[in-house]
Amino acid sequence: MIQDFSSFILHPSSLRLLVTGGSGYLGSAILKRAPRGWTLAATYLTQPLTAENVAAFRLDVRDAGQVDRVIAGWRPDVIVHTAAHQRGEQMRAVNADGSQHIASAAARENARLIHLSSDVIFDGEHAPYDESALPDPISPYAESKALAERAVVDAHPQPAIIRTSLIYGFAPLDPRTRQTLDGEMPRLFTDEYRCPILVDDLADALLELATSGYSGILNVAGPQRLSRYDFGVKLAHALGVEPRFAPALSAPTETSRPRDCTLDISRAQTLLRTRLRGVDQVLQSLISNL
Repeated sequence: MIQDFSSFILHPSSLRLLVTGGSGYLGSAILKRAPRGWTLAATYLTQPLTAENVAAFRLDVRDAGQVDRVIAGWRPDVIVHTAAHQRGEQMRAVNADGSQHIASAAARENARLIHLSSDVIFDGEHAPYDESALPDPISPYAESKALAERAVVDAHPQPAIIRTSLIYGFAPLDPRTRQTLDGEMPRLFTDEYRCPILVDDLADALLELATSGYSGILNVAGPQRLSRYDFGVKLAHALGVEPRFAPALSAPTETSRPRDCTLDISRAQTLLRTRLRGVDQVLQSLISNL
């Protein structure tokens, strides 16, 4: 069910927020940008939390009993579920089963749930994708995220499922940008398209949604469609770094890759107060502040 924003809880003075994956890149940004006065908690698994004034819980989302104990003990008003694996044998267990455990526990505690999904759940052949588009995954990671969406919908009565794209940022550099600029990714594809979003914009959008009555799917990404190569070139030029990667076409591999995951974000642009900025706009602001 999709609701409008007429049921906003505007600027609550205190809200109990739990962020799963709190030591990750997005989770850290959410905790850093959360309003003062909110009571914050976060989970981690292998990388301990360093954020101040945040209750930290070591949690393996694959363990349903452990998830129940943490959420029942903390009793959050809102859970933002960012914890996920992008590769490895445990992807399905973490992403799909883990999301089901989080959603079930959230439902039992009457907590709002904001679940992070991905644009790669699509086959990349029918872009742009709006919120009505059905998942059609073509890789193991994409399949695990599509299964996670279904598990969350089945386990929680009114989740908000946020489909997003490449997340980047500068303070600190996101891992993908750092690897690109360091020459660890020698080829970037000219025929794979995404809608990169600044981590600060995404975090602010999620915090805004935490105080809203919105439920259902919402695309929250940048408004600018870029190939992986063009995105890398723009980042390198803005940061004054000589590109250490070459353009390439996406070649067939054992793991299929969607070619165009462009998301239609018109609904989010209408509903959210948070600005969703394109890469050019973000980089212009970055250069102006140097």
